[in-house]
Amino acid sequence: MYSPRQKIIWFAFFSRIFVLLLQCIANLVIPDHQANVFISPEDPSLRKTNADFIIDKLLGGLKRWDSQYFIHIAQYGYTYENCLAFYPLFPLIVRYVAFVLNSILGTIFNFHSILLISASLVNLVVFIKSADMLHKLSLRILRSECKAYKSVILYCVNPASIFFTAPYSESLLALMSFYTMFKCTENETLRFGSIDILSAFPAGFSMISRSNGCVNLGFILYTSFKNVVEKTFPEIVYKYKTLKHRIILPILLLPLITSCVALSVTVIIAVMPFLLVQTYNYFKFCIHNDHNLPEFLMNTEFVLPGVAESPWCNTSVPFSYSYVQSHYWDVGFLKYYRIKQIPNFALASPILFLILFHCLCYVKNNLKLCLRFGIRENILNYGYNNRNIYRQRHYSKGFGANDPMMFVYVVHAIFLSTFCILFVHIQVSTRLLASSSPILYWICSSKMNVGPTPTSDQNTINEHFRRIGIGKRIPSHHLSIANLEGVDNMYSKWNTFIISRRMPDFQSRLIQCYFLGYLMIGTVLFSNFYPWT
Repeated sequence: MYSPRQKIIWFAFFSRIFVLLLQCIANLVIPDHQANVFISPEDPSLRKTNADFIIDKLLGGLKRWDSQYFIHIAQYGYTYENCLAFYPLFPLIVRYVAFVLNSILGTIFNFHSILLISASLVNLVVFIKSADMLHKLSLRILRSECKAYKSVILYCVNPASIFFTAPYSESLLALMSFYTMFKCTENETLRFGSIDILSAFPAGFSMISRSNGCVNLGFILYTSFKNVVEKTFPEIVYKYKTLKHRIILPILLLPLITSCVALSVTVIIAVMPFLLVQTYNYFKFCIHNDHNLPEFLMNTEFVLPGVAESPWCNTSVPFSYSYVQSHYWDVGFLKYYRIKQIPNFALASPILFLILFHCLCYVKNNLKLCLRFGIRENILNYGYNNRNIYRQRHYSKGFGANDPMMFVYVVHAIFLSTFCILFVHIQVSTRLLASSSPILYWICSSKMNVGPTPTSDQNTINEHFRRIGIGKRIPSHHLSIANLEGVDNMYSKWNTFIISRRMPDFQSRLIQCYFLGYLMIGTVLFSNFYPWT
């Protein structure tokens, strides 16, 4: 019998294998759509063997849309200005893993094939790790093994699954985002001034994985603010009230000063990689120099390095991303609102509706809590026993009812959803939100009921463990998952409720169809260059 964590890790692995097999079959059976998009130039001197041909057939369906950019950057670097829209952490990891693989497989495959293998392996490992991290985060926030387990199973079949497997940075961003959120709830690591300084590292890495990773800095700022308001400030007030010698009053402010210093250090560490990337972009494209590109990369359609002719180079803050997005992809405020884009709005509407509806219900049902920015009510009762002890109220219903810990995640999800609706290409919303916020999975986990099976009856489970003689050694939270899955599923590495169970109500079936339907349809369409999320 597998523990919940083992089930999650195995199911995350098999879900990626399923996506890889599905894209391979779809790519072989369905002819590719002729999309007028960027295709990375091919090195004419690159040798091709039968082994390379096989890799192209097996993994070629992953090399679509923006994957072309990521593989191109991993192979040749930032050769064109439009490549600056894609941040460097994922291509760098893929490149250095490919160097290691090339020393082993270089005689069999060319470097381009090895890059594709490297990207697939990197995303496989990173996705499994991100699922594990989401499980840890969900356990801490939801305080329920069943809800946490269901959340991660849903994550493994999320509607944007193909982008977590193809050479995209979604899996990496998800790992760094969930890790940042987890570190901001950590109490037993390197803390200085009520803040975990180590949270700066995953936050910094998320900022050079994708542009929206910058929003993760908000978790560090909010955690520091909440710790100061709920812990540091009440402690200062309590000590001030009990202070006998006013001469040591300035010493009481030391924790507040320490918190400010710790926050500054953490933010500087987190922002440093992002600033280094922007500095690199400026010197590469805004300073006149010889680019030394090979002839086959000398594409006159794109701005080459060292030309120093781009408008963003002359702005007061030379930030390339917003200019590149606007100039090459026409991204901007309400620019995507066109009649012809109605299908894309329909494509993105399920995830936007799910998140905004339930998050706004959370705000409505917990208005006073939200007006206090998720701060508990009795912050000035520090050190006083039996006096207005804080008790969680239970008068509101719905997702995250009366839970202060949920506040920052709700605000984060609302901000990203609103930004998607107003600024980005709307179909991107699905993968952006699925890789940046756990809220989608927490909402669907709380709304999804799983019908019973003959082997999920509590008496059957108890009898099973009694019969095999290990019932006393099975933790209670393992039994709760066995009650959810049934005994049969708990002995399977890949079979879970999301694929083997018929949901008992319409809402649960709708969630199940949405996740599994988008996974399969999206994989088939993406692997043949058809538009998707």
